[in-house]
Amino acid sequence: MEGDDTVDDRHAAALLGDSQYQKIKLRRYSLFKQSIPRTLALQGLILAALALVAPLALTQPESTRALLGGDVLAAAPKFLFLGAYATAIELVGVVGLCYVAYRRLATDDSLSEREVHDLLALEDGVTHLSLVTGGVAVAVVDAFFLLGLAGDPLVGRFQALAGRNPFEPGLIPVTVIGVAIAAAVLASVAFGLSRLLRARLPY
Repeated sequence: MEGDDTVDDRHAAALLGDSQYQKIKLRRYSLFKQSIPRTLALQGLILAALALVAPLALTQPESTRALLGGDVLAAAPKFLFLGAYATAIELVGVVGLCYVAYRRLATDDSLSEREVHDLLALEDGVTHLSLVTGGVAVAVVDAFFLLGLAGDPLVGRFQALAGRNPFEPGLIPVTVIGVAIAAAVLASVAFGLSRLLRARLPY
C-alpha cells in the first residue's frame, strides 16, 4: 500500500512538474511505461541471462558435449545465431535509450511537443524491440542449452521430432564464449548506465 502511494506521488509530481516529456509520457498509451533507467536495468537482466550460455555449456552431459564437438566454449551451434541477434538488438536498445536520455537531459526544457512525441516513439520502439524480441531470442537460446542438460534421451527425441540436430555447427561461426563475453560486457554497461541515470530521469 505504501509503495502504491509512493508511485502515485511520483506520478503527481511529474504531471505537475515543468517537464513536458514526463507529462506526455504519463498521459499517452504505451505497453511499457517504466523509466529509461528501469528499462536499461531490464535490458541488463536479459543480457545477463544470455551470458549464462557459458556456464550452461560447461555443465552439459557427455552426450550433448559430443554433439557440440567436445570443446563446448568454442562450439558454434546453429541456434546460437539467435544469441548474437539478441546481443545486437540489446545494443541498439541501449544506444537508442542513451540518445533519448541525452536529449532529455540536454534540452528537456526546450523540446517542442513534436520532438517529445518523436523521442517517445523512439523510446517505445527500442523498448519493445529489446525487451520483447530480444527477451524471446534469449529465452530460446537458454532453452536449447537446458534441453541439452537432459542428455541423450530427450535430445534424441527432439532431433527425431524436428528432423535435425540443433547442436550442429551453424553457417555463421558464433561461438558460446564469444556470445557470453559480449553479453556480459553489455550487461555491465546497461546496469552501469541505469544506476547513473536513476536519480536524474525518474520517468
